[in-house]
Amino acid sequence: MLVAREKGKRPPRLVRGVTSGSASLENVLASLADAVIITDERDRITMFNQAAEELTGLSQAQVRHRPYADVFAATPRLAAMAQRTRTLGQNQSSGEEILLARQGRIPVRVSCSPIWGADGQLQGTALVIQDLSYQKKLEDEARRNQTLARLGGLVAGLAHEVKNPLGGIKGAAQLLAQRFADQPEIDEYTGVMIREIDRLSRLVEQLLTLGAPPAPNLVPVNIHKVLHEALAVMETELSARNIAVRLQIDPSLPDVCGEEAQLTHVFLNLVKNALEAMPAGGSLTVITRMETDFYIRRRGAAAGVTADTPGAGKFLRVELADSGPGFPATELERVFEPFFSTKPRGSGLGLAVCERIIAAHGGDIRAENARGGGAVVTVTLPVVHP
Repeated sequence: MLVAREKGKRPPRLVRGVTSGSASLENVLASLADAVIITDERDRITMFNQAAEELTGLSQAQVRHRPYADVFAATPRLAAMAQRTRTLGQNQSSGEEILLARQGRIPVRVSCSPIWGADGQLQGTALVIQDLSYQKKLEDEARRNQTLARLGGLVAGLAHEVKNPLGGIKGAAQLLAQRFADQPEIDEYTGVMIREIDRLSRLVEQLLTLGAPPAPNLVPVNIHKVLHEALAVMETELSARNIAVRLQIDPSLPDVCGEEAQLTHVFLNLVKNALEAMPAGGSLTVITRMETDFYIRRRGAAAGVTADTPGAGKFLRVELADSGPGFPATELERVFEPFFSTKPRGSGLGLAVCERIIAAHGGDIRAENARGGGAVVTVTLPVVHP
C-alpha cells in the first residue's frame, strides 16, 4: 500500500553551484530527503538537489540559472515566499499546506531562509520543500482504520443478532418442506427459501469474520497444498469459462505459519474473483517464491497508526495474476474496504475479509494492476522457522 521511500533510488550525486559552503555541504544538501533549492542574489537557481528533481519532475539542467519565479510560475505562492524572505531578510514558512504542481497537485510544506555573506550582504535564499503526500496518506489511512474498527464492531453485533433468527427460519422452511413433500409447488417454494437463507447465512458469517475474525491456530501449512485444493474446488468453473491455469511454483519452499482452513478460504475467494473478472476466458497465473525485500503494513487501529516497516523474519510470496481488465485505476486503493465492490452485484466483503485473515496471520495482501494488463493480488505470509 504505502512505501516510506522509493526503494532502489539512485545514490546521491554531487551538485555544483551552491552559493556558499564547501563540497561536503553540497553533498549533504544533495542527499537530503527534502527538496532543497538555493538561489543567488538575483533569484536565479544555483542548486536543485535530487529530492527537488523527484518532487517537481524537473532536472537541474532544466532549471539552473533560471529565475525562480519562472520555474515555479504555476505556484506563485512559492515565489512570493522567496520574495518576502529577500525583502525582510527573515525566515519564512508556510503555516498551511501549499499545493505544488507536478502531474497534478501535491501537498507540501515550505520554509525559506536568507543566505548571508561574510560581509553581511544577502547573497540568496534557501528553500526547503517537504513532500507531505506520505504523511497525508498515513493520516487518511488512520482515519479509515478508526472508522472501520467502529463499523466492524457494529456490524459484528448486528450479524450476531441476525444469525439466530435465520436458523429458526431455515428450520421452519425445512419442516414445511417435509410436511408437504407430496406437493411439488410447495417444495419449489421452500427450496427457494432455504437457498436464500443459506446465502444470507454465508453473508452473516462474512460480517462476523470482518468484525471479529477468529484468531488462527498457527501451525506449519504447505501453501502449495492449499493452492492446489482451492484450484481443484474451482476446476469445473475455470474449465467452463475457458480459463487456463499456469503454475509457476517452487515445491521446495518452506511451510508458512497459518491455519489451513482460513488460508483456503482466502485463496478460494481470490481465485473466484479472478474467474469473475474473465467471463470470456483468459489465464490465471499462480506464482510462489521467497520474498527478499518485504515491507509489511503494521496497523494499530486503536492508536490510529499505519506504517510500512520491514517485515521481520522470512516470508513467502504468492501472486495470483489474471488477464482480465484489472482494477479501475481510480478505485484501486479502495478494493479492500468493506462494502466496496467493483462488481455490480458484489457484497464488497470478500477482499475485506481476506485482508483481515491475512493480517491475523502476520502477513500482508496487496492488489495492483499489471503493466501488460490484468490484475495481480499478492499475499505474503511468514514462513516456519527451522
